[in-house]
Amino acid sequence: MDFFEPEWLLRIICAILTGIMIGYERHSRYKEAGIRTHAIVAMASCVLMIVSRHAFVDAARNDPARIAAQVVSGVGFLGTGLIFVQRGAIQGLTTAAGIWATSAIGLCFGAGMYTIGFFSGLLMYVLQLAMQKMFIINPPRNIVKITVHLSKDASIKEMNDIIIGLGYSHTENRIRGDGRDGWYVTAELISHKAPDLNLLRKKFEEQPKILGIEFDS
Repeated sequence: MDFFEPEWLLRIICAILTGIMIGYERHSRYKEAGIRTHAIVAMASCVLMIVSRHAFVDAARNDPARIAAQVVSGVGFLGTGLIFVQRGAIQGLTTAAGIWATSAIGLCFGAGMYTIGFFSGLLMYVLQLAMQKMFIINPPRNIVKITVHLSKDASIKEMNDIIIGLGYSHTENRIRGDGRDGWYVTAELISHKAPDLNLLRKKFEEQPKILGIEFDS
């Protein structure tokens, strides 16, 4: 039987707003998981918590944690996709941990725990912002915007492997079709040193599935 409580919408909205706040800090640091990713994780966790608590009240063995418990492991799997090793250094741990924490905050709102949800979200934002300002040693100084034209059978991984292999980090990929069978991917590359555009072009042109690359610095 379908049922609805207006307060659930408030919980979802609060989770989204908190996810946006946390994601904004990551976005401002040019991390791949930015505003949209954190907002979606917070919203989805909140919705799953609501479903977990209220969708099975008529079941013989009602367990309000049956779905919510899977969020912790599920989002942990999502976070592993953000962690990689670049030139012997582990990258992405903070962002992956942030995604996991954002899911926990979403669960708080889904359970109706507004105070701890808002407090945790605010504390997480302040910690990330404060720690970044205190401990950053060599902030990125160079940003170059690229648009890569890919064939229909190409994958984002091929493009990302080139970028990471050359020592760059980059923002979220923005994708659009080319009106035919291929597609365009736009991203911003961040580097501590002046980017070598000729080397970038050469590496991309070596890939047969990459049809072209444009720079807008």
